[in-house]
Amino acid sequence: ELRRMGYQIITRNYLIRRGEIDLVTKDGDTLVFVEVKTRLGGAYGTPEEAITSKKQAHLVSAARSYLQETGADNAEWRSDVVIIQSGKTTIHKNAVKEPTDWPLW
Repeated sequence: ELRRMGYQIITRNYLIRRGEIDLVTKDGDTLVFVEVKTRLGGAYGTPEEAITSKKQAHLVSAARSYLQETGADNAEWRSDVVIIQSGKTTIHKNAVKEPTDWPLW
């Protein structure tokens, strides 16, 4: 799905002690850190509910770590969230800016 939308996948499951990024991609010249959430049913809440403020903080920390590790400190970047539920894929671009800046769906 992301490739069809023009994203170039750079790495999968970038892991640091404080968090993980499911996908590191590029969208044009912009680095994009992608969190993927999947739910088969509603027993565990919505995928959006799984992205708590703690999870957001870990995502931002992991993104900053990746930028520093790769020497891309000054690169343009954003965090997208991909929700897969009931066979439908929804992409929320620039969904996590800072740990306290989670958008209202």
